[in-house]
Amino acid sequence: MRNLNRIIFINSANIPYADDIYLDGNIHFIGTQGVGKSTILRAILFFYNADTQKLGIPVEKQSYTEYYFPYSNSYIVYEVATENGPFCILSFKSMNRVCYRFIDSPYRKEFFIDEESRTAYSGTDRIRAILDQYDVDYSRIIYTYDEYRNILYGNEAGADMQRYALMESKQYQNIPRTIQNVLLNSKLDAEFIKKTIISSLNEEDTSVDLNTYKEHLKNFETRLRDIEEFQKRETQKQAAEITRLATEVNRRQTALVQGCRELAAARIKAEEALPQWEEKKKQAELMATVAVGDSVLTSSGFYGVIIDMTDDTVIVEFGSNKNGRIPMRKDAIVQVEKPEV
Repeated sequence: MRNLNRIIFINSANIPYADDIYLDGNIHFIGTQGVGKSTILRAILFFYNADTQKLGIPVEKQSYTEYYFPYSNSYIVYEVATENGPFCILSFKSMNRVCYRFIDSPYRKEFFIDEESRTAYSGTDRIRAILDQYDVDYSRIIYTYDEYRNILYGNEAGADMQRYALMESKQYQNIPRTIQNVLLNSKLDAEFIKKTIISSLNEEDTSVDLNTYKEHLKNFETRLRDIEEFQKRETQKQAAEITRLATEVNRRQTALVQGCRELAAARIKAEEALPQWEEKKKQAELMATVAVGDSVLTSSGFYGVIIDMTDDTVIVEFGSNKNGRIPMRKDAIVQVEKPEV
């Protein structure tokens, strides 16, 4: 069965980035006023009804387009799960209205975010170039809400767009209307939902093509057996062990990444210090060869001859009359010339 699986906000509705809003089960939004529950619900409703006038936004508030798409790099990405793998619907602002592009790929952050600058790409042309680079198929830009709804609900969509349909229904108008009535009403008890669905149904006779549901039903028994298997105690123990091992793998991967970062930092530090180490090594090798009788050049620029030495100091004789003798540290010697034999 096809369903809205995830919603991703990028520079949208005061949310810099959020890609962890999954809608693949029974979802409960809990929080105080102003934390963003209504923001997410309206974005979900817009996915189904594509009608900015029927989202329950008070007239004194910013419009849907202004609030959700304030910048040229503001996007909402809807990931839809299908039996053949997920696809995405990119929504963005163009010419002061919301437009769409269908992308035949699950959501990938690198399609929309520059990894170096960590900012969203400005303009859909850059995103399209990235999709071409990854050889991902995508649709042309969908400029009208009617065409978007026709594609989403499989109503006379072209052959190239049928893969993006949630279902195939020529009378789909009741579906977004029902979702809209439920989401915009605070009385969400079972009786209200039942009455809303019944009142939204079209009274005209509609033929039902069972082939439409064949794909959804053919794997039912297999999925039911999977559920029964998972409910067994032994299977749940195995699942718990798998979860524990996965957590341990993630922990070790995190430690490995941290270790690699520290190793890279140490390497950079070593490369910076290498010239100094080499100079010290060269100086140590030079000092090891110093002996009495050697002609030397000091760091002060004086030439002389070593006439005596200890472990750390030497006595150097300067001048042609050889009456200038100065003790100095060995490390003050920068050049040594051995006497001719």
